[in-house]
Amino acid sequence: MSADNSPVVSPASGLLRYAVIVLVLAFPSVCLLVNRGDSIGLGLLALLGFWVGFREGFARTLKREDGYVALAFFAFFVVAVLSYEFGQATYDGFRFLGRDLRFLLIVPVLVLFRRHPPPAKAVFIGLAIGGLLTGAYSLVEFLHAPAAYRAQAETDLPIMFGDLTASIVLMLAAAYGLVVSARKLWLTAGYLFCLLLGLTAVILSGTRGAWVALLLLLPLLFGLLGRVTHKRYLALIVVSLLVLFAGALAISRTDVRSRLSHVVGQIALYRTALRTLPSDWKDNARDLPFCNDQRHFLGGWLSFNQQGGPGEIAAHVVPDPMLIKTKLSDIKCQDGYALHITNNGKGSGWTGFPRTVMHTHSPQVTHLIVRGNGIVFLYGRGAQQININTRHYRIYTLHGPAGSGQSVIAELVPGQSLWLVPVDGYYGEYRYTLVSTSIGQRFEMWRAAWHMFLEHPVLGIGTGAFYKDTQQMAHRGLIAPPAAQFDHPHSDYFDALSGRGVAGLVALLALFLVPAAYFLRAVKNPGDMSHAVGLAGLLLVCGFAVFGLTDTVFIHSMNISWYVIYIALFMALLKPGSAKAEGVK
Repeated sequence: MSADNSPVVSPASGLLRYAVIVLVLAFPSVCLLVNRGDSIGLGLLALLGFWVGFREGFARTLKREDGYVALAFFAFFVVAVLSYEFGQATYDGFRFLGRDLRFLLIVPVLVLFRRHPPPAKAVFIGLAIGGLLTGAYSLVEFLHAPAAYRAQAETDLPIMFGDLTASIVLMLAAAYGLVVSARKLWLTAGYLFCLLLGLTAVILSGTRGAWVALLLLLPLLFGLLGRVTHKRYLALIVVSLLVLFAGALAISRTDVRSRLSHVVGQIALYRTALRTLPSDWKDNARDLPFCNDQRHFLGGWLSFNQQGGPGEIAAHVVPDPMLIKTKLSDIKCQDGYALHITNNGKGSGWTGFPRTVMHTHSPQVTHLIVRGNGIVFLYGRGAQQININTRHYRIYTLHGPAGSGQSVIAELVPGQSLWLVPVDGYYGEYRYTLVSTSIGQRFEMWRAAWHMFLEHPVLGIGTGAFYKDTQQMAHRGLIAPPAAQFDHPHSDYFDALSGRGVAGLVALLALFLVPAAYFLRAVKNPGDMSHAVGLAGLLLVCGFAVFGLTDTVFIHSMNISWYVIYIALFMALLKPGSAKAEGVK
């Protein structure tokens, strides 16, 4: 494509350029802090772009590189449509296609920025204002929050807020060397302050995926910044980051420490669940009823227990040879471990343990192997209570009405003790409870997505059909029910594989790699603003690629709007060849 981007000097064009500058300055803050701000910003830019394109010609304005990027964005949408048409057509899929339409707006937005490009300084000033306001907002909300707090502003999701504020931090950091080179102390201090406030917003969001992205991209950032920035200024960023994270770890209300500590525990719980589940999905009923007397499982199950009442309830996993010696019809316990529950207080107390309910609208039935003294029952109004008073293990059947049974309750008066082992009456009745964590659910959704991909490798099961398919898989006992409550697998890559197959994965990778290649060329030619713009674009792409590892980023319209606008912005600010742009005076 040839392009005619000669300066436009008419009064109307001058007014249009000022409008573009205002929109670019305001977009980061409006997007995150104003309801539907992303739609307003993208809509206005697209309308202006269409007006410019129809008036002056789309082909005359766009460059060859723009065509490649636009083709990648169009391909993503086309593959989603084909998958929807040839796969399962669902309401969720129709909604997702409506969101994916935003990818097509890359063309009018690019036309607008090509014909009326805002100063690169305006882009970074807008990002600095966004970091300043989102950080200040998060701090104010944090100080007024009564308990552990996760910032989300108007995004409605802390994960989305954390990802987008992390992208602000990355793009701001890209221009840090340029700011330092201006040799103005007030400018460097103010810019660093905005960057750190943006990082504060990322921390207070509690988004572990955003933290991982920052950690993984720091070597890339410092390696490329090192070409244009003195090491002492990079050291200043590192020290500031360490101080900020250390402060967040020290303050318990930030929830940073607990979210980091949960990672290892939740991964261990999922590994334990996999260790006790049969590997053959098609033969998942072969070992039922199943005695859950494994030490690792009971230890994990115990970590979910809840307690109440004035009594002092204590529960431990203990070996009990009597369990193996006891002959129980149809059930064979092999490991010989049980939960030993005691009440050491002066009043009655209870403790509850989770249970997976497959059919919530049906009456509930479960089995326990128990000995000792106490009362056991399913949680829920109208559930049957069974008094236990035996020295030897027996199998007890608990009944409850529809809507009950999300947990099993043991109630003891002072001095009583129970030895208890849960029994899976259906596949994963108790063992699946170990995956009901944020990380465990992700692993289970990814397992389900991979299974869908293997069955439909070319175009997947259909755009937006993930929820319908996981519901069916959960009813068949193939995956844990807690993982079947989402309409996406919390990973852009597994979402592409399951919903759109190999074609979808290729389209997703093109969405990252095509613009990244363009930005990488600019980074290789450090030249003041061109290096900052190219590095900001490269870090934006890499950031979204990392965010997509643990979240389905492009299922949210706000993320799509953000990506479309900033890809178009940074492409328009780079000139052909060496991508030289304006400097900072």
